[in-house]
Amino acid sequence: MEQKGQGSGGRGQEPSGRGRGMGGGRGLGPGGDCVCPNCGEKAPHERGTPCFEVKCPKCGTAMTRG
Repeated sequence: MEQKGQGSGGRGQEPSGRGRGMGGGRGLGPGGDCVCPNCGEKAPHERGTPCFEVKCPKCGTAMTRG
């Protein structure tokens, strides 16, 4: 016996069909570089360490993912 109001879709699906990302992060993966927005210096991205926690080796500015 089917209960009313249950619907037929799976749990937690958005109507847009895009899925539910964790916190809306970009999820760029383990590779790539961190880039300094101030001077343009690049450093390899280290897995487990967000680029914004890495300081630029040249000028000390917090880096971003590039």
